[in-house]
Amino acid sequence: MTASSRGRSTGRSLLALYPRWWRDRYGDEIALILEARPPDLAARIDLLRGAFDAHLGGQDAGSPPGRAAAAALIAGGAWTIAGVASVGGPTPPDWPGYLASTLPIALLGVVVSLVAVLPVSRLAWSSNRPSLEVAIVGTMVGYLLWAAALFVAIVGGPYGAVTAIAQSLAAIATVGLGLVLLRAGVHPVGEILLVAGTVMLLPTPAGWVLAGALWTGLGLWQIVDARSDDVPGVPGAPRPISR
Repeated sequence: MTASSRGRSTGRSLLALYPRWWRDRYGDEIALILEARPPDLAARIDLLRGAFDAHLGGQDAGSPPGRAAAAALIAGGAWTIAGVASVGGPTPPDWPGYLASTLPIALLGVVVSLVAVLPVSRLAWSSNRPSLEVAIVGTMVGYLLWAAALFVAIVGGPYGAVTAIAQSLAAIATVGLGLVLLRAGVHPVGEILLVAGTVMLLPTPAGWVLAGALWTGLGLWQIVDARSDDVPGVPGAPRPISR
């Protein structure tokens, strides 16, 4: 294959990373451009970044979807159950504080927490985009490492320092994302993520109970805010997001 042929093939492959709605709207036009001008390395990086933007922004980026609110409520319940079980036992476990019976619940909490946090990040997509991209990638990496550490512990693998480090990385990433959202003026989501990440850094499962209350609050806020979006004059409706 010639360099130009490889470039065209790579460009078409990168277009496959975009969501279907984007490909239906812009795919043919961009494919013609790539055919006429095969992308160089800088253009390929731009295409990757554009795919990330399209998935995060979405067609309905003006408000958080209902599934994000449901995920936040499930996360709140999962962390509350895991925290209460660990704190209320006759012999609280050593840090990181998981009981064998709560490991699957904690894994559920990690997954749905990530599902909950990504859509609400859309509320700051019209400003601070470079720093927001970094914060979102860091959050995704942190939560995926945390989920992997919990899964390894569930199947009988290493547990202890590895799990605690992964949890701490995810918590720090949550704090960072909260700070970026606060800088963009996204309230109260920024405050909720900032405090939730902070309490998850506490060396006690009691922090999970506090985090559970915060995740529940995030879900309830999204439900109330989505309803207020239809009521003129009610504060707190999401700001329009530029596409």
